[in-house]
Amino acid sequence: MKKFYKYTLTLCILVFMCSCASYGPTDNKLSIVLSKTQQTITNLREKISTTEDSTLIKTFNKLEKKSTELFPALEVCNKKYALTLGYMTTLQEAQKALQRLDKDFNTIPDKTFILEAIYLDYDAKLTSINSSTENDANTKVKVTVDSSEDKGYFVFGKLSYEKSLNIKRFRFNRPTNSATQDFVPGYYLFWLEKEDRVGEPELHLIMSDGQEEEKKLVLKTPK
Repeated sequence: MKKFYKYTLTLCILVFMCSCASYGPTDNKLSIVLSKTQQTITNLREKISTTEDSTLIKTFNKLEKKSTELFPALEVCNKKYALTLGYMTTLQEAQKALQRLDKDFNTIPDKTFILEAIYLDYDAKLTSINSSTENDANTKVKVTVDSSEDKGYFVFGKLSYEKSLNIKRFRFNRPTNSATQDFVPGYYLFWLEKEDRVGEPELHLIMSDGQEEEKKLVLKTPK
């Protein structure tokens, strides 16, 4: 009987250890993404500082400061609960957007918009982390979309800083007015489509305030 209890206790401990381990990160993907992002921001600082565009410089300084606040918080969160694939994707795409800006700095016209969009995306993420009772970055926000006039429009979306890219990163599971989907906190573009009618993409901040993880949007119906 003692052997049975000893075996049972050992098994319970092993199960507990495995279940706890599943919450933590299994690799250093986050550190790699954040390191690349930080290096790209450093590269951009050198280029932006030589311009005479005061708005661009101010926007960049906001983004750089926000990154120094968000990145340590993400590292802490990732140690407690590994960031989801969806969350990691938004961080990776932000890094790619900054990398494109660094590479084609002299030819990209909307530099200030891209930096402002990433800043607001980072701010939404940090605000949501600080609003969570457990400082968990993986909080998702349920987004419901209605159309301003008719029903039956399909809802598409992409990350705000992908504005110039001709892509559809997200598609809601149902047409309006029953379109819903969960999103990680961030700054997004959403629009409606129906047959040959395509709506104008609209910018929306999606974040959690610690009380209500739901946001309802009413998008303009395409003409």
